[in-house]
Amino acid sequence: MREIKTRSNLGISVPPGSAFACETPSDMPKMHFLCACVGKRGSGKGVATVNLLEKLHCVDRLMYVSPSADSNKTLLQRLSKMLSPEDTYSDVQDISLLADIVKKIEKERDDFEEYWRKMRRWDAAQRRVRSDTPLFRLADEELLAFGEGKPKHRWGGRIPTIVVWFDDVIGSQLMLGKGAREIARLCLFHRHLAGFTDPKTPGAVGCSMIFNVQSWKTSVGGLPKALRNNLTLMILFKTTSQKELMDIAESVDGEITTDTFLQLCHTAWRDPHDFLLIDHHLKKGQP
Repeated sequence: MREIKTRSNLGISVPPGSAFACETPSDMPKMHFLCACVGKRGSGKGVATVNLLEKLHCVDRLMYVSPSADSNKTLLQRLSKMLSPEDTYSDVQDISLLADIVKKIEKERDDFEEYWRKMRRWDAAQRRVRSDTPLFRLADEELLAFGEGKPKHRWGGRIPTIVVWFDDVIGSQLMLGKGAREIARLCLFHRHLAGFTDPKTPGAVGCSMIFNVQSWKTSVGGLPKALRNNLTLMILFKTTSQKELMDIAESVDGEITTDTFLQLCHTAWRDPHDFLLIDHHLKKGQP
């Protein structure tokens, strides 16, 4: 094999900043993430997910999609600061809820951009009103902007951190046909949802996504391949299915061997409700 060196100016230039811009505690995964929490019924998936959301310390808005939303009220009460009734969806046969979620995220983008447009107008009006210019010489729009007072924003002028949590939706219309295609699209573009229109604000609002499921794969209505292939975070509870274990091992075999993966599982699953967390996008400095 012959090695040929290319010109030095063909190197890749990496854009500044990070695609995962949400700040989380040093021992927590970075966002925005795409997470699958896999475990049989009663394994502790719900409790683990609630604890994750609490310990991230940065989630502003949670959208919860689950047919068992009503029966999980006690657990979800712990998330009441980030989860409101209008962001809770229990009819998982209605795939229009996906468009509604996207619309809400886009509304957050619109509110953010409108707030900063108003802030620029208000700051300019403040400077003009407090200058030596007589009030009668000021434009009506300047006086109006000043008179309206300082603009307000639900999140204090910052981009909100949003998480969409799908819980026990396997086999529903969300995971079949058109619903499955829409879910797959969300999984591929979740970080880029609600892109900013103002060039001064690059990027997007985006969202993190969590899927709590009882099986890694199912014959119909299971986790989309687009999701499984792009996971940044995996929370795995003990499984007695050797086939399922091998399927999961195959998904991580590009990073560790199957034997190493099985040893990790054996070590992690010592006690009931223990789980193995696999983070495919470690922060700088994390072991």
